[in-house]
Amino acid sequence: MGLSENLKESILKRLELTKKLATKTSIELYKEDIVVNSAELLKENSEELSTRIKSYFKNPEEGIIYTIELADCIEYDQVQHFFENAKKKKKDGRKYSKINIENTPCKYLYVGSSKGKNLATRMRSHFGLGGKSVYSMHLFYSFPKDVDCKFKISLYKVDMPNQEKNPINLLELYEQELWNQCKPMFGKQSGLL
Repeated sequence: MGLSENLKESILKRLELTKKLATKTSIELYKEDIVVNSAELLKENSEELSTRIKSYFKNPEEGIIYTIELADCIEYDQVQHFFENAKKKKKDGRKYSKINIENTPCKYLYVGSSKGKNLATRMRSHFGLGGKSVYSMHLFYSFPKDVDCKFKISLYKVDMPNQEKNPINLLELYEQELWNQCKPMFGKQSGLL
């Protein structure tokens, strides 16, 4: 059997194992949604928002997928346009998430995942309260100040079987499928499929 056949056989075995593990996996809402009002992105509220984020996202379990969506807002085109300008100008020297121009502007801003205890740090970055060098939405800098809406953050716990012998990233597969369903305006799609 040549290299090509060996690779194909290995891939088919891995896909079969993935299918078996996926049937033993569950996903459910992890905790109540957190809602952040866009007015909280004003400079004088940033410390309060940072503390709130640290508290809410403190010590999450492993295997969390999250969505960030707009609530009570229909100005999707304006939100995307403002973000595009911030990204193009590299506002405040920050690295901004990918803009998904193939997706229609919608209520979903971002779909992501966290494998460990960095969820609070990741959320702080998305709201523009963290470092400049991590690709994030940096909403403090990229969201129009004249648009009044809410950001709803939903967390989903993916309960996966132990995979020590055959590590397959089921979390990333679930994230990718949620990304495919939500079609968020920002953030890259995982590269699995």
